[in-house]
Parts: sequence; C-alpha cells; structure tokens
Amino acid sequence: MVEIREESTERHDGSGASSSGAGHSGDSGSRNLPAAKSYSQFVTENMSSSILCFTRLLTLYFAFSFVFPIFSVVSYESAYYKTLAAAAATYLLRLKDRVTNFAFSREFLMSLVIEASVLSLFCKRKTYRIPDTDSFHYFIYSTLFMMSAPVTMALLPLVLYAALQAASFLVKMFAETGHGGNSWVLKLDHFTRMQTQNCLGIIACAEIFLVPIVISMLFMGKGSLLMPFIYYRFLTLRYASRRNPSTRQAFFQMRCSLEQVTSSPSCPALVRNMIHKSIALLSNWAPPVMG
Repeated sequence: MVEIREESTERHDGSGASSSGAGHSGDSGSRNLPAAKSYSQFVTENMSSSILCFTRLLTLYFAFSFVFPIFSVVSYESAYYKTLAAAAATYLLRLKDRVTNFAFSREFLMSLVIEASVLSLFCKRKTYRIPDTDSFHYFIYSTLFMMSAPVTMALLPLVLYAALQAASFLVKMFAETGHGGNSWVLKLDHFTRMQTQNCLGIIACAEIFLVPIVISMLFMGKGSLLMPFIYYRFLTLRYASRRNPSTRQAFFQMRCSLEQVTSSPSCPALVRNMIHKSIALLSNWAPPVMG
C-alpha cells in the first residue's frame, strides 16, 4: 500500500506540467486513498491490541533488566518474576478475548491450573471448557516458573514471542498512521517476516531442553514436586497444538538426527540400543494430534 501510494504521487507530480487532465486523475486517485490515522485514533480503535503490546514491551523491558541488571532499576530476581508476571498478564488478556466463558474468578483460574497438572488426566468433570490455544499454554508456562527459582532459559520463549508480536503490532500501527514507508519500519517488517520461523524453532528447542532442567530443579530443591508433571502436561499441549506445529517439527528433527547417529558403523551397540529405546519411549508418551 505504501509503495503504491508513493508511486501514484510521483506520477501526479510529473504529469501536472504536461496536462491538467492527468492532474485531475491523480487528484481523484489520491482522494481514494485512506487518510492516515493519528496515533490516538489508532490506539482507541485497537485498544485491546494496544494493551497487549504494552504488556509485551513490559516483558521485554524486564527481561532486559534481568539479563543486564546494571541498567535495571529493580533487583535481579524481581526483574525475572516481573517478566513472567507481564507475560502471564499478556496471555491472560488474550485468553479473555478467545474464551467465551472466561471469568476473573478463583474457580476459573483453578480449573486452568488443574487442567495443566497431571491430576487433570484423571479428572472427568470440568466446570469450564479449557481452550486449546497458545495463550492458555503459555499462561500455564508463565505461572509455573513464577513458583520456582529463576531459570534464564525459561524466559527465552516468552521474550521471543513478545518481540515478534510487539514488532508486528508496531509495524501495523506505523503503516496505518502514515509512517509505513520509513526505512526502519520496512526493515523491521522484513526482519520479522524472515525470522519468524527461525524464532519458532528456537522456542520449540528451548522448551524441549528445559525438561532435564526442570527435573534437576526438583532434586536440587528449587522446584515443587508437581513441577515436572505440570511441565510435561504443557509440553504435550505444545506437541498436540494444531495452530503451531513447531514443537512436533523439533521432535521430528531430533529423532532424524539421532537415527542418523545410530546408522553410523562407528556407533557402539550400547549407545544404539539406548537411543532406540529412548525414541520408542518418547513415541509412546507423545499425545495424539487431533485433526
């Protein structure tokens, strides 16, 4: 839209000296273009998305403060938990927009936590319909790590998602307010589009590599007894997600890499058997993907 608008303006300026008819045609074409909105008008029309962008920017700010505490006005641990709290608020707000029976009540929030825990496997009665959305998954993820000792890798998925979604919203805002043609806006849009799949792959790998960390935290006394079970439930939800298959793709790529290792003649028989048994065990634990 921006490039087409600039192109039509140049044709209008160049043809104004040659014929007035072409000038009138250019004027009518420019009148058909939508007028640029003001920032306040855009925010008013997109209030919910604007609030989500604000909470995502808070997530990025507190994550930066956690990684670089020398530039932070809050303590090291406080910045970590504020990052998780801002991310949890973001996904809770998104959940409110997606779920028809959403309620800011203790009963509803407890039903979310129960669904995420291993006890939900045996629970047949549910008061609320638990949504199968990324917002629900990462709300559970954020609240889970808020109840344990700081883990730097746990912030990586939240930070990357916040950066991608905030960048997409800012590009949209600048485009609709008449600043979409700025070079840095175009570069931001191009970078976001080109790196989205790479970021999703990094997020999926980080979630998988967190499994041994979560288990080790239990033995070191830095996590609760239910933490590995709840995280396993989170990972199965990510694996079975219909909207975002990056976790399944990451598991598949790891499986292919391990099978290549076992096919090598130099691979010891003991290692080969352990890899095959591990693959079979994880395949049995993998949840079915609903179509």
